[in-house]
Amino acid sequence: MGEKVSVPVISPRVAAWDLGIGESEVLSFAIEHPELRAMVGDKAACRCAKTLKIKTLGTGGMLEIAKRRGLIKSVAGALDNLQTAGLWLSDDLVNLFLKEAGEI
Repeated sequence: MGEKVSVPVISPRVAAWDLGIGESEVLSFAIEHPELRAMVGDKAACRCAKTLKIKTLGTGGMLEIAKRRGLIKSVAGALDNLQTAGLWLSDDLVNLFLKEAGEI
């Protein structure tokens, strides 16, 4: 697992987007550490990252990596859990994730 880090100052370039504190911290940290990818799911945070040329990793990519590393048994099961918890994903997106993971 990763370690929790503090972000003492939100980048002014990120603050201008008026995102939530979590998204702002993640993107500010990513600006300071361009070798890493930011994990964001919020639409506005994704637009901010794209505009600021911050590399990101989305839900599908994260699940595929977790499966390859043996942290989860299937992407389908993880997606079911996320959807049960309230994350909305289109059928097309779910099918894309499953195809990328070799599950369909």
